[in-house]
This record gives sequence, structure tokens and C-alpha cells, in this order.
Amino acid sequence: MKNILLFLLIFNAPFSFSQQTYDFAIYHDGDIGAWEEDVIAFEHFLDWKGVSHKRVGAQEINTAPLKDSYGAIFFPGGDADYYSADINATGIQHIRDLVFTGGAYIGMCAGAEFASDKLVWEGFEIDYPLNFFQGKSIGPIDQLAIWPDYAMTSVSMNPNDEINSFGDEQEDMLYWGGSVFHPYADTPIDTVATFDGFANKPAIIKFYYGNGRVLLISPHPEIEEDSNRDGVNVAEELDDNGSDWGFLWTATDWLLGNPLSEPTALHSPAQGQPHFKLFPNPVHKSLNISPKDEIISVKFYDWSGRLLLNSKNPTFPIDLSFLPNGVYSCQIETQHMQTIEKVVIANQP
Repeated sequence: MKNILLFLLIFNAPFSFSQQTYDFAIYHDGDIGAWEEDVIAFEHFLDWKGVSHKRVGAQEINTAPLKDSYGAIFFPGGDADYYSADINATGIQHIRDLVFTGGAYIGMCAGAEFASDKLVWEGFEIDYPLNFFQGKSIGPIDQLAIWPDYAMTSVSMNPNDEINSFGDEQEDMLYWGGSVFHPYADTPIDTVATFDGFANKPAIIKFYYGNGRVLLISPHPEIEEDSNRDGVNVAEELDDNGSDWGFLWTATDWLLGNPLSEPTALHSPAQGQPHFKLFPNPVHKSLNISPKDEIISVKFYDWSGRLLLNSKNPTFPIDLSFLPNGVYSCQIETQHMQTIEKVVIANQP
């Protein structure tokens, strides 16, 4: 009898389960539709800003509500047709619920097109189901670069928009097959930036959806053309005359509903900081980093953002023989800055 009473007490006792939450869900499908380098670059930006994130695929979006686990969702460049094919009606509703209840959506290039009512691509009209943006995305823009080529393009930042409170009036960003935004009549949007090379048409827009926020970006401010801190080798031969990550920093504050800020001195590149050389890369068993004198910590993350190694005041070479083959993010921190490098592990033949 005592055992029965004990069972009933335990069974009826209130339980509290702590569910891990992240600031951002990052849409990823193994480089099928989602552009892998874009995913990596945006993850490196979020790491630089100190914003938590986790990759999600269509299966998770289709089966689990997002609003209880994430504050925002990012859809990268790539091919929005795959997004539309893989995410079903339930998944679309999960994304809408996330934003409507106070979350946020950021779409880059194809991710912005996916959020539009329609995409007009090379004259062909495609209907997408998400419908955050009541309007059409029309591309590519041949005046900026003939698809599938890319080029740097100058965009004018709207000085009256809150996201641009700290940045320059003009930014050079990578254009690679993005669209221009054409809102339907009476569609309320804020134009954050316009294309200088395309009749000052909207290049970046933002608006509210229910209690949430939507930011759609045609070019690629997440790509650092003349820097390796984005973890990818995209358009390295080009120069963006600085960095667009300052804009993304403040934009991320707006998306998450945080007080608007600009990068601190710790995060801003400083004159004379060392460029780290990681060798060998691919890594066989151990890794050296040069110069090493100022390094206070080295961290390794896998593709999902899981921390695998946190070495404080490390000695070199660093033993990485325990890591399976694959691509990892290596975060190097000094007293004055931190940077993230891509490392390939090739321990097993």
C-alpha cells in the first residue's frame, strides 16, 4: 500500500523540464538548397557578436513549433524553390507563429525571396507560401552583375532608419543574384538601403508581422570579401572597403528586440593586429597557430555550434587527434580581439 501511495505521489508531482533555447535557428539542408558558405558566414558573424544559434532542417521545422525554442530564424542564400518544396504547410505555420508571437525572420538573397509573396526570376513568376512580404522580389539584376556572376555593389543606407544609427551612409556589399523588392500598394515597409547602381530601388527592407520583425536583404553583408573571419573563401579577390558586420550587428539587435548598439572595441578590427596562420590545414593529429604569444584561448566548434574543445592559455601544438574528420570552426581569442577560422580535420585515412 505504501508503495502504491508513493507511486501516486511521484506520478502526480509537478515536473519542470528546462528546454534549451537559442537566439537564432539557422536553416540548413546540407548544401542542397541552402548555400553552405552563407550558413557558415552568418554563423561566424553570430559567434563574433556572441549570439547563440542552432542549425535546423525542414524535418524539425515541419514537426516542432519553433516559438518555444528560438527567438529568430535565418534563411540563407541559395535556391528558395528547395525551401518551398521541403517545408510543408505545418512548417510554414510554425515559422509564421514564431514571428507573429514576437520572434523574427531574416532572409538573405534567396531567403528574402522565400519570404515574398512571389518571385519573378528571369521573367518567370513563382508563388511562395510564406508571404511575409506582400510584394514581389524581382531578379536577377543584370545592371549589377549578369547571373551567375557576382560583383561588389554600393548601397545607400537610409539615415532615418534606426538600424543605421551607427553606420556609414554607404556600404559596399557582395551582390550575387539577389532581387529588388517591389511592394504591393499600401504595403507598409521601411526601406533600410537602396541600390546605387539600380535606380535607388530597395535593397534591404524591414517591417513588422504581428508582434514580430522581418528583415529582408538582397545583397550579402555577411560575406567578408577581404577577410577570413567569416570562415569561407568567397569573393576573396574583391574588397568591401571595410566590413558590413557593423550593420548586421545593429540589425541583429533590432531583430531580437534588444537595445540598438554598435560593435565594441573588442570586436572591431584594430590596426596592427596579427593575422593568424593555422598549420597544417587540413590537420593531421595536431594544430599549430602562429603568432601564438598573445593567444589566451582556443575553442573548437562542430557544424551544429557544439563546443568540443576549450583550451585556455593553450600550449602548442594542440592535440586534435580525438576529433573525427570534418570541418570545424576554430575561435582564437587574445586580450584585444577574437577571430574565427575554418579548420579541416583529416585524422583518419
